[in-house]
Amino acid sequence: MNEILGELAARGIDAERKSVSRDFDVLRDYGFDVLFDSSVKRWRMGERPFAPEELVMLVDAVQSAGFLTERMALGLIAKLKWFASESQEARLDQRLDMAEYVKMNNPEVFWSIDAIQEAMHVGRKVEFRYFHFGTDGRRVLNRDGRLYRATPLRLVYAEGLYYLLTYNDHYDDMTPYRVDRMVDVGVSSEQATRNKSVSTWKMADDVRLSFGVYGDSPQEPIVMEVDGRYVSVMLDKFGEDMDLYPVADGRAKVYARAPLSPQFYGWLFQLGTDVKLLGSKKAVEAYKSYLRDTAAFYGI
Repeated sequence: MNEILGELAARGIDAERKSVSRDFDVLRDYGFDVLFDSSVKRWRMGERPFAPEELVMLVDAVQSAGFLTERMALGLIAKLKWFASESQEARLDQRLDMAEYVKMNNPEVFWSIDAIQEAMHVGRKVEFRYFHFGTDGRRVLNRDGRLYRATPLRLVYAEGLYYLLTYNDHYDDMTPYRVDRMVDVGVSSEQATRNKSVSTWKMADDVRLSFGVYGDSPQEPIVMEVDGRYVSVMLDKFGEDMDLYPVADGRAKVYARAPLSPQFYGWLFQLGTDVKLLGSKKAVEAYKSYLRDTAAFYGI
């Protein structure tokens, strides 16, 4: 109590023990778990909005979010630390090693997400400029900086990045955009497109979050024979969306669906000869073609 009174005095607040005790009663009436620990004769917060392990997970999630700049990530972590005690805050400080994470450099991301959600809420198209990086590492605006306008379908988070899935009127299909590559994002004056393609669209039809976001890689049925050691790898990748059947010699057959894309082929290749793609015929031929093209590129 003496420390509390001293801290209040340092802030220009005149208080005495009874008034502080009454203040604690008011805090408890409003749901704050203010407790007195008689063993050490100190006041403390009991239950907090976040448990220590929850704060650790939230800090890790912020640190690993690739769409955030380093400054934005540190700002969010500083706010999360408001919910921690002094001892918990010290534990969180030990985790603030940002060097191991690749961070983007687009501070507009927060405002972009807000504008996208507003556009979806009011039923309007979203407008923005989109950029890529040139050979000198600098931003280059696509289409000479002309605005894109599209109907927003869904914001998704995949592989540490936010993507905006949109309906493309010209091609009558879904087109994904990385939010951290979008600038000057705003709500268009044009009404969002409403047709059969939009009303019947489902995210699972076009997006394979296990292998990133790909608008032009339709999902195909695949069959793989895997060494038993890799069953956990299959479950991590496909989860409940696969069927698993044991076969001879400690191996198993996996039936799943995946996009026939370079990202899928690269994932499959890194598993080596312990995983063999058996079908479909279309998937096998596409993978063979990918391997032949890669080998030819390196003169093999």
